[in-house]
Amino acid sequence: MRRICVAAVFLVLILTLSAASAQESGVRDTAALEAFFDGVFAVQLAQANVPGAEIVVVADGEIIFSKGYGFADLEKSIPMNPGTTLHRPGSNSKILVWLAVMQLVEQGKLDLYIDVNTYLDFTIPSRTISNREVPPITLHHLLTHTAGFEDEVAGIIVSTPDLLKPLDQYVKEHLPARVFTPGAVMAYSNYGTALAAYIVELVSGQPFAVYAQEKIIEPLGMSSTTFEQDLPGSLAWRVSPGYRWAAGQFVRGEFEYVQNYPAGGLTSSALDMARLLTALLSPGEETTVPQLLTAETARTMQSPQFSAHPRLPGMTYGLLEWEYNGYRVLGHIGDTFLFSTGLYFLPEANVGLYVVYNSAVGSEPRSSLLRGFMDRYFPEENTEQPSPRPIAPGTEGGYKGVYYSSRGNFSGVESLLRLAQALKVDVDSQGYLVLQAGAMAKRFGEIAPGLFQELNGEDKIAFAFQDGRAERILVPGPAAWLRLPWYQTPSFLLGLAGGGALFMLVTVLAWIKVLFRPRQRQGSFILPKVLAVLFILLFFTAVVLGVELLATVHPAYNVPLLVLEPSSTLNVLLVLTKVLVGLGALMLVTTIYVLAAKKGSLWQRIHYTLLTLSVLGVNVVFWQLNLW
Repeated sequence: MRRICVAAVFLVLILTLSAASAQESGVRDTAALEAFFDGVFAVQLAQANVPGAEIVVVADGEIIFSKGYGFADLEKSIPMNPGTTLHRPGSNSKILVWLAVMQLVEQGKLDLYIDVNTYLDFTIPSRTISNREVPPITLHHLLTHTAGFEDEVAGIIVSTPDLLKPLDQYVKEHLPARVFTPGAVMAYSNYGTALAAYIVELVSGQPFAVYAQEKIIEPLGMSSTTFEQDLPGSLAWRVSPGYRWAAGQFVRGEFEYVQNYPAGGLTSSALDMARLLTALLSPGEETTVPQLLTAETARTMQSPQFSAHPRLPGMTYGLLEWEYNGYRVLGHIGDTFLFSTGLYFLPEANVGLYVVYNSAVGSEPRSSLLRGFMDRYFPEENTEQPSPRPIAPGTEGGYKGVYYSSRGNFSGVESLLRLAQALKVDVDSQGYLVLQAGAMAKRFGEIAPGLFQELNGEDKIAFAFQDGRAERILVPGPAAWLRLPWYQTPSFLLGLAGGGALFMLVTVLAWIKVLFRPRQRQGSFILPKVLAVLFILLFFTAVVLGVELLATVHPAYNVPLLVLEPSSTLNVLLVLTKVLVGLGALMLVTTIYVLAAKKGSLWQRIHYTLLTLSVLGVNVVFWQLNLW
């Protein structure tokens, strides 16, 4: 902890002390630029336990700086090199899908505002999981992540190449449930990207990987970039394996096979990604790379298309928006199990950068890098900003509650993630909102009606109200947080399951103890006990199977194998939960009969009723988390 704190303070000093001189010299002073990034990465690689990183800076249509730090391959002592080292850009792959869509829109072959079923060879249902009839999904919705699909994690990356399916098979077999009205809620969707890529396939008559290679990758001169996952030898040796930090050492990764390859399956070099960045940064202008879109189409693609709140950054067509120091920043981020990347550019300043880490470091390092870059080269003007203030007294109850990401699963077993991904909102003694997710907590104060800013920070959020109560937390980017009803909160579900399990365990121990006591048998109560014992045995069998599923992890990625490949154990578990639901129904009927017929002693009837209520509580948890 002390090491991390010292490193963080050192990083802040680097960013602060160099800002004044940078403002004078500008981003084209490559010596100063190098000194800045040398200091940043020296701290970040040590603090975040990352073997290597690369940075490329683009300005006025050309690459002005690139450098690698640390190692691409620790075992072979191969350094990171932006022109040689290959990596997996993750969701930055999506940019090629959106460019392909806009190219076909420009050619008049696609329309952003008509039902995507017009282009598909299968049909997307018109109803949500709550059986509401909703308007059709359009490409506009797909490009702004407002189609309203639920999310699905399992199967996006697979453990072996033989599990990869053709894109058409994938989009048909993995069609997610529709949850939200199109255009109403931002919910980041990998599937939506795959669907858009499949539409490109159908309209262009080419596999998406081939289309992207011929119409985007080759024209830009991205000679080290491909969507193919069976890499030729000339590229395979250049790929960094990626690493994760565990037990005080680096664990070597392996090539990630991405099933939903349009959404995250690109392989590229940092210099190639900088060529893509240059094409985005200078649409319609003479640069070192050809233009993929006309200036008018590019302006449409980079114009704001959806925002959850007028004062919050949102989405263009396929690009995320940020606001730093009063400047509009566009781009995308990407994360796989082994890599984290960020592509950012300032359209008005004609400057951009691309960063890659060969470890899954998440948002904090790349965000602090971008923030430091902006503070150094594009500092905020001295304009007066509103100070966050406490909420009005008496309104605390309208904010307090538990919220769940719109980028979640609502109909499958992945609903289980709701227990680990909830966001709790509370109000502290001073009247500031406290948002807590896991071990991380941030305090927010109000700066305008319904709009909040982090205390001593830059993050902004907003609340959407219904009947005086916050129902949704609006954040920058393609996501929102939805209030959970009390019966779906983690505390309620875990309490219900834990209390039921404890009561069943105590019951079994008590019954085992009774077996060794000489007492009169009460044959009339044998059947209820048989049902109960059967339920309890199967329930704890299901618990053991569940623990085994979560504990069996991939050695390179450290994620449960059921995320990467089909699981027969999961299938058995889901059969067991169905049996448990049936047994619970039988126990309820039996309880009603026992009470009506006054079977057994009074104590036996009371105990069995409580046991049945525990069983029903467990089944409610199964139902709420779609585990049956």
